[in-house]
Amino acid sequence: MKKSWSALISGSLMAISVLGFQSTATAASAGPVTVTAHPSGCSYQTLVLDGHRGASAQCTKSNGGHYKAIVVCRRVLNGDKVSREAAAWKSSGLSTVWCPPETIEETAGIMTKAS
Repeated sequence: MKKSWSALISGSLMAISVLGFQSTATAASAGPVTVTAHPSGCSYQTLVLDGHRGASAQCTKSNGGHYKAIVVCRRVLNGDKVSREAAAWKSSGLSTVWCPPETIEETAGIMTKAS
């Protein structure tokens, strides 16, 4: 009988702790919501400047997003293709990427993201 009594007491304490000490729920306060989209009005082109070859890209409207130039270069010796992308994401201005030595630019492009 002693085991039943201690089980009854411990069960009652559990029920009280779970059901008896509930608090009210509170919602997190809503902060400002920002919606971002991909940049628009974008253009890109191959670039040859002072013997350096590569590509540039630019967008007229960021829309909260970012962009960077990409280029596909071709090795002069064997024709293998090499892809490069600009290191930094831009929200304004010109993004530029250069081909490695002993390659020439083949195709320019742009990469965008909505953040």
